[in-house]
Amino acid sequence: MEVFFLGTGGGRFAIVTQRRRTGGVRILSGKVNLHVDPGPGALAYSVEQRLDPRKITGVLITHVHPDHANDGNVMLEAMTGGAVRRQGFLACARSVTRGNETADPAVSRYHRKLPSRVAELKAGEKVSMDSVEVEAVKAVHYDPDTIGFKVKLPEGETLGYTSDTEYFEGVGEAYRSVDLLILCSMRPRGAPLKWHMSVDDAVKILEEARPRRAVLTHFGMRMLYDTTPQEEARYVEKVTGVPTQAAEDNMKIKVEKGRSLTEFFGGG
Repeated sequence: MEVFFLGTGGGRFAIVTQRRRTGGVRILSGKVNLHVDPGPGALAYSVEQRLDPRKITGVLITHVHPDHANDGNVMLEAMTGGAVRRQGFLACARSVTRGNETADPAVSRYHRKLPSRVAELKAGEKVSMDSVEVEAVKAVHYDPDTIGFKVKLPEGETLGYTSDTEYFEGVGEAYRSVDLLILCSMRPRGAPLKWHMSVDDAVKILEEARPRRAVLTHFGMRMLYDTTPQEEARYVEKVTGVPTQAAEDNMKIKVEKGRSLTEFFGGG
């Protein structure tokens, strides 16, 4: 499993400044090619990093907010060969395709008809698509339909992605013992924000989940200016004992079942 961070910024100020990119996460394993939370820049940064968006086999979107879903429509067009072939899948929170009382849909009616399969998931639901098992995990965010994802790939690797969530008891249980857990840690220690995850929350989640490895990403401006993501990651690893690193834009990591994680930077 290779994981490419096409953006590590989160929140509206990261979007408008691009202090950190907001393109989401690409996951590759064999014939599997998934894009998770295609925020602003997902298409352009994919092309820049030579990750051809036309080769995507699935798009996963956790909720309707722009830093997670803005480029969803265009990534679906890319996945379907310019909207001419029904192929690939979309797995998402219901708000992404249907909207809710807080927001309009992020994926249009036209675009949700393009993939060969669409799964609108609620927490606890699982679906198998193209040899990939996707489980929706409960999240608590101000889009009430927000979910995280636990993904099991054909070779057996497992990956968790929390999306935006505040801490609640048991949130880490669904991610227990995954090979890699990606935590959307917007705020540093001592700076809680309702509906979002701080590093203090990330520590609690990791103590429940005990993954093989953890990566912090989706940084807000206070994470970038009041401290550094690297300093916060070192703290998390020291406290939890879980090997933890802070993601960088264009960072790539490789996870092999039963082996250590390696990382490298640069173009694709």
